[in-house]
Amino acid sequence: MSESASPQRWGEEHMIDLGAVGDTVPAAPDPAPSPTRRFLRIPNAALAYTAIAIALAAAAIMVVKWSPLHRPLAEATVAGFLEAVRDGDVEAALAFTDQKGMEGPFLVPDALDSRWQITEVAQVAYEDSGHGKASAQVYVEIEGTGGGRIGHRYHVVVDRGDATIIGALAESEVWGALEFLDLNGVEVPIDLQAEPVYVMLLPGYYEFYPDLPSTMAFEDGSGRSMLVLGNKYYSPESGLVDEWMPSPWLVVSQEGEDAVNAALREHYDGCVAAPEGPGCPFRFPADPDRELALAPGEQWRVVAYPEVRAERLWYEHGTGFALESSLPGEARALVEITEDGQTRTAEVSCAVWVGGLYAAFDVDAGFSIDPGFGEYEENCQAVVEFEE
Repeated sequence: MSESASPQRWGEEHMIDLGAVGDTVPAAPDPAPSPTRRFLRIPNAALAYTAIAIALAAAAIMVVKWSPLHRPLAEATVAGFLEAVRDGDVEAALAFTDQKGMEGPFLVPDALDSRWQITEVAQVAYEDSGHGKASAQVYVEIEGTGGGRIGHRYHVVVDRGDATIIGALAESEVWGALEFLDLNGVEVPIDLQAEPVYVMLLPGYYEFYPDLPSTMAFEDGSGRSMLVLGNKYYSPESGLVDEWMPSPWLVVSQEGEDAVNAALREHYDGCVAAPEGPGCPFRFPADPDRELALAPGEQWRVVAYPEVRAERLWYEHGTGFALESSLPGEARALVEITEDGQTRTAEVSCAVWVGGLYAAFDVDAGFSIDPGFGEYEENCQAVVEFEE
């Protein structure tokens, strides 16, 4: 139940001194007779019009009393702040706060989304400090267009008719599912090796990575949007409210899985032309008992490409999705084998695994194969000779 905005003096109090009443008090003399008065006779119609006028006046007073234009100052200030945000006017919104002139990547009109509404603004506490100063608590609720509400109390100070919201925007550390965080189409680079990134958000609706390509998807149960109010973050997907900004988890869709496998085929085709290239597994392993070399004019032939599955793709900052073979591949070549001073020609097979490789992801260019930290196997793990 809301308290009143401030104490009101509706009129002066009057004290009636009843005195001491006893038998010794002499009776007051009879008043002198009043002169005869002539009373005016008012027609019934006039009385009716007068009653109507009084009723209309009372109704007008009631309308003024309950009009939002006459709400408590602290409450009106918070309402003005929210309405300015809702209208996309960042400068006007911050003017209601003690954070005027605050700058940040998401404190721009382009980062605001109007898919939310103000459902409640009510002053719930007021303390008069005297000398025209006071403090108040204003409770607010907002709701997203898809449902779900979030509430927060704003602290407002009043100083001789001026009201200011204190700490309207909270600072939060952010993490990006990719090398950048995208909220409502505004991007902020994220480098986990550098200093943490902190941002401030105005109230409202925010969508993570709204332009995410179809090769990527949000993991089931992972928040793809949030409502922000003060230091509260509400995830409509999970139905949870937290004081930490939620972080979505991105996975590869079926279309993305197909794109990664296509990138792998292109990568190994390149390895055929340049077997010594980074991320290529076609070097012959060292063998103290024999020497192996491609026969003159010969090159590796990929007879089966390795394959990966989306559920085995895990994203790592700075490199991409770590690859793990669901099915190994195979390459063959005609080689010269020298052992015991004798050289012969034979066809050999080399198993192809993707361990140590990464599928780097670019929003515009798609997937490409990255050797990552060089932990891939650059040699054939086993050279199997085919018997003639």
